[in-house]
Amino acid sequence: MPSLITSTTITSKTIIRTSLAALFASCVAVSFTASALPAAPLKDVLSLKEACQQIAIEDQLPEAEVSAFLLDCVNDQLTEMGYERIASLD
Repeated sequence: MPSLITSTTITSKTIIRTSLAALFASCVAVSFTASALPAAPLKDVLSLKEACQQIAIEDQLPEAEVSAFLLDCVNDQLTEMGYERIASLD
């Protein structure tokens, strides 16, 4: 009989642990979607783009690198300001 009780106890503990792990994973997923960053106002994006363009000019970046630089520059600033990153500057 002791082995049956031990087996049942182990199975119950396993079920409880699995349930808790699933619950934790669900809570984490919900917290990530619930705390999505807000989109930046267009005027802020345009202002950041202008500032980044000025940096690109001062640093004399080759024309082929400017687009990628501007997007990275703007996104870095948006992240620091607590806004969502953007996919393009078009």
